[in-house]
Amino acid sequence: MVLKKIANILRDKGSVSCLEKAKSLELESSKLISLNLRNLGLGAKDIFAIADCIKQGHGSKGVHIHSISFSYNHLMGNLGSIALARVLPSSIREIGFVDCGIGDDGAYEILNWMNTSEHLQMICLEQNNFSEQLKMDFKAFKKSKPQVMVVV
Repeated sequence: MVLKKIANILRDKGSVSCLEKAKSLELESSKLISLNLRNLGLGAKDIFAIADCIKQGHGSKGVHIHSISFSYNHLMGNLGSIALARVLPSSIREIGFVDCGIGDDGAYEILNWMNTSEHLQMICLEQNNFSEQLKMDFKAFKKSKPQVMVVV
């Protein structure tokens, strides 16, 4: 059900890449391992809708997201990253938020989620708009959890 809802959001977006991704999501099995939504031109409004689908799917039997990528969705920004960070399931092991227009506000919300995550193994956040202080905060996280690969 989660995949179908996300596919509908992408279909409404209407770009060729979104339509292709929607079709591939509908062919996925109900047990989701990887949700790759890279470079689809998604903005904050689209991300809010997808975040809502993810939130609704938390209790769904058989749906486990281990890897999620929104990389190269330049319009995601702080608002989209905050919405996602607030609903990311604990099953997430890998995250891609490369070049998503995220600043410190969104990154701090992501960092808060990272601090509560038990399964995170890798997160890629490079090519965003982070202050030097925030980069130091990510380095401190990496030092406290050396098993997690953090690319800023």
